[in-house]
Amino acid sequence: MTIMRAINEIGIVLYGGVQAACVHGLTDLFGIGAAIASDQQRDGRSALRVTHWEAAPSRDAGCSCVHDSDPRGEPKPRILIIPPTMMDLPDPDVPAGVVAWLRSRHERGAMLVSVCSGAFILAATGVAAGRAVSTHRICAEALAKRFPAISVDPNERIIDHGDVMSAGGFMAWVDVGLLLVDRMLGGAVRAETARFVLSDPTAREARYFAGFAPMQAHGDTAVLKAQDWVHIRDGQGISLASMAAAARLERRTFLRRFANATGMTPIGYCRAVRIARARELLEFGNTPQKEIAQSLGYGDVAAFARAFRKNAGLAPGAYRKRFGLNAASADDFARTGAFRPRLRTFDAATQPREAAVRH
Repeated sequence: MTIMRAINEIGIVLYGGVQAACVHGLTDLFGIGAAIASDQQRDGRSALRVTHWEAAPSRDAGCSCVHDSDPRGEPKPRILIIPPTMMDLPDPDVPAGVVAWLRSRHERGAMLVSVCSGAFILAATGVAAGRAVSTHRICAEALAKRFPAISVDPNERIIDHGDVMSAGGFMAWVDVGLLLVDRMLGGAVRAETARFVLSDPTAREARYFAGFAPMQAHGDTAVLKAQDWVHIRDGQGISLASMAAAARLERRTFLRRFANATGMTPIGYCRAVRIARARELLEFGNTPQKEIAQSLGYGDVAAFARAFRKNAGLAPGAYRKRFGLNAASADDFARTGAFRPRLRTFDAATQPREAAVRH
């Protein structure tokens, strides 16, 4: 008799304005992880089933499955991911059936996971009331105003309550995807998935870290855990001991393996993550430089400005003026959720250099 092992199931929720790149990116990432796990098990079964769920024609009829990577029997996703919108915030009038369907799935044991502005739909279900939720900083104020029952914390990359998870900021959907692969399929599959998906760090990983391409395709699962530890905390307030503990390695072994895997020292890596976070804050908001410096652990604005200029080739104020949203656009987004991006052109003679941090 053949014993059939349980299949992990993840559902991705589709709704008006959803970011297609995130939906397809997560689907591909999970598909790659499933293929790797299936090949390792060699039992002919998909290790990870991915489904897409879309609002039924009737506004109050919930969601129906419109894509199934492994259509064998009725899909019952144990994790439901709510992707972000592309530009505007989710419509407050998202079909009531979608919100009710998510709530009922949660009551039946499904974990709800929001990415960036997907937190608006998560909050609408009511399951996050009284709890902290992460989202992208640019929409944090609007989320807090619309849903005062939740605590919005954009400073945390991922907030995991066990039954509810939320993520925000750069690399959010990639971080969520790899984290879920790690939990369901194991660290070895996660490492192979990262190696495949992020095999060209200069062309691919750079999309998620402004001015910094963190090497994650090295295959060292212990070092990857330390990197995740740093990313979630923006590289702030982290000691060498805490990184080694996250990797579950002795200090000397950790230093050697981290340098071999990333080409950087742990201190240099944390510094690069902090600068990447600073770039995001300067580009997508009007947070004063003093607050940015304090939030990222710099003693004063002058120290922050020196570190930023050394990395980016421009002072923080000049960088924001050139690459950030103008004040009106940022205020409009925080108030209404309408994002009107400013087109940016690049000149080889004046474009800030992307200085890599080396070991």
